[in-house]
Amino acid sequence: MESNDRLAILETISQIKAVAENEQEGSTSLEDFLVMPEYSRFRDPDKFLILGGRGSGKTRVFQALTAPEGFAKLIGGQRKLLSPNADNTIIIAGYKLHRDFPSSDILDQFTEDKQARSYWAGSLMILLMNTATLNPQLRDIALQYLDSEDFERFSSLDRLKTPTQWLPYIQQNPEVWENILDKMDEWLDQNNQWLFVAYDSLDRLTSQYSDLFPFLRSLLSFWHTHSNRWKHLRCKIFLRNDLYLSQMLAFPDASKLSSNMIQLTWNTVSLYRLLIKRMANAGSFETVSYLRKIPELITADSDPALGYIPSNEQKKMEAFVKMLIGTYMGSSPKKGKSYSWPPNHLQDANGALAPRPFLKCFSAAAEDMCNHPEELARLQDERLILPDRIQGALLKVSEERVQELKEEYPWLEELKSAFAGLTMLMDQQEFIDHISMDIWNDKQKKSLPASSPHGIFSLLKNLGIVLVADDGRVNVPEIYLHGFRMKRKGGLRRPDCI
Repeated sequence: MESNDRLAILETISQIKAVAENEQEGSTSLEDFLVMPEYSRFRDPDKFLILGGRGSGKTRVFQALTAPEGFAKLIGGQRKLLSPNADNTIIIAGYKLHRDFPSSDILDQFTEDKQARSYWAGSLMILLMNTATLNPQLRDIALQYLDSEDFERFSSLDRLKTPTQWLPYIQQNPEVWENILDKMDEWLDQNNQWLFVAYDSLDRLTSQYSDLFPFLRSLLSFWHTHSNRWKHLRCKIFLRNDLYLSQMLAFPDASKLSSNMIQLTWNTVSLYRLLIKRMANAGSFETVSYLRKIPELITADSDPALGYIPSNEQKKMEAFVKMLIGTYMGSSPKKGKSYSWPPNHLQDANGALAPRPFLKCFSAAAEDMCNHPEELARLQDERLILPDRIQGALLKVSEERVQELKEEYPWLEELKSAFAGLTMLMDQQEFIDHISMDIWNDKQKKSLPASSPHGIFSLLKNLGIVLVADDGRVNVPEIYLHGFRMKRKGGLRRPDCI
């Protein structure tokens, strides 16, 4: 392969990192989105809680779900007359990071459970009244309980950002909004129409971590209660695993939510399929030609909405990695197989894999290859990336992953200093002893999610940062090890170019 072709493909892969970093900004294109068979479960109206870790693709699924063609592509399969499908389903955003919704500074004022529940009820009312402006029959239902002035007041989406102006009404008139929503659900049922309200970015609702939980408790409780009452007015709530597992989320009937949830999980095949899909649909002729060197690795034609679609056969994924990197991560099998090495080293302590760090790993490795074109001469056959560039990229990804976590949990900054230099594996109590509450000042302690070293340690386990081995010792996976400046005997050395 010519060096110019190699560089063109490597530059394409290097740009995938920017796409992965900016998915929060709201891409509605489905060409870079991987539809997996498990997503057909979104058709089930009882599955309203979608869980995943940071970087697992929750926001990207939310964006795809709420895109014009997204629901049809996600659920796939045959359209069933009495089930939600592309012809009879409307999906609206109940909350997302957008200027249409109130900022954390506004919501910080309503952090008591009753206020938070009223906020969710009122915001739902506004969203549905706005929808009713487009449907005369739904409008007539609302006007049975509201005068025209109140209807106009609640039907404007601008009202979402001024909850102080409508929260008192919602709190004082529960029979009004409950009856309206009941009647709307009845109309949807009679006409075989479905309306889903989707919620995302719930970790950004408030400025303080502890203030999130009244909103989360009340939202889950509200929809759990009404999912047993409403048939066709339903929801999809996207939530981080660690928030769901937090003891601060507890509310009556919380234990019953297990039958209502979908876990966003990724395996090795699905991660490589996503990488290939992003490469194929990046608009690079050279990259598409490269991928076609493996027969049927991608579809012959590009779907108008989904673009090129990768194969789901593991053997083809293995052939792709062999072509890209080689069979092994070194000159012999001792260094490990190239196919399994990245996912094995990018999983967290709970064994979970996330697409964002996976894509960043290959993107960063490709960028390093572009920055060192002299190394292209070392490549054989159709290979594009040297194994040591993948290894070096892992160190970068680990540092960026910890930085991402610090944006969500600022208190981790102090732990980074406390953990620097620790060598894994180590005794559990010795590890906990490095979590001194004195490393945080009095102001910081008020926003801590736990009040003791053991509580912080428990949260680190929930976040997948630490793992307690069978012998009781603490281990830290490589996705976090390097970012916290810890080390492991016999671990990776930092390449000079990184």
